[in-house]
Amino acid sequence: MDALQKFNVSQIAARLDRPFSMINITSIGDVLLSVYLCQGVLDWHKHIDNDELFWVYEGVILLESEWGNIRLRPAEIALVPKGVGHRSGSAMRSIVLLLRCGLGAERKNGRRRLYAMPGEAKLKSLNLIATAQALTIPFEFHPVTWVDESVMQVAWGEGIWPLPDRTPHDRLFFVLGGEATVRSPGSMLHLHGGEFTVLPGGMTARLSTTQGTVLVLLMHEEM
Repeated sequence: MDALQKFNVSQIAARLDRPFSMINITSIGDVLLSVYLCQGVLDWHKHIDNDELFWVYEGVILLESEWGNIRLRPAEIALVPKGVGHRSGSAMRSIVLLLRCGLGAERKNGRRRLYAMPGEAKLKSLNLIATAQALTIPFEFHPVTWVDESVMQVAWGEGIWPLPDRTPHDRLFFVLGGEATVRSPGSMLHLHGGEFTVLPGGMTARLSTTQGTVLVLLMHEEM
């Protein structure tokens, strides 16, 4: 089997030298993960076909929308549903992970909302680290939001994680804090904060972590 690849957000971000320049990093099923440099203010726009998840890695951004405005700081996320006008901006160099469906998504009637209506709701932010640390049971991933048909989950724990032997879908493991070691038949990776890897569907793996480790898991899940 192919060796796993390690991605380091800080190293990727160092390649961005223009405001709102972006690098597409990898796909997890239908979800595309990109890193972009938010500095200045974008024009107002909306995405008819895709939800967009903003995940601040470094700095602070202001996310303005038809559903209200919020500020996002490191480890905080907010989902802008499809059809909601919005723009992002920052007075400083801020690094953002952006997750959205990377394909011309085929809408599945009855399974997801097709479009968001103005005034339907308010944008909400969530701190991934605080959410994980509030969990009382280690090694159990807790869902925090959806991106199209993929679910983002957080968990904490020290030791060997009870992962399924294999799953049919790709899985992204992101280290928010602490250290993790991922062992697969083809490789072994040591991951620190701000680093992640993607396990292809069908691959078996073992995961172990040090004290204080917080993980994010993103994977497709049938609803």
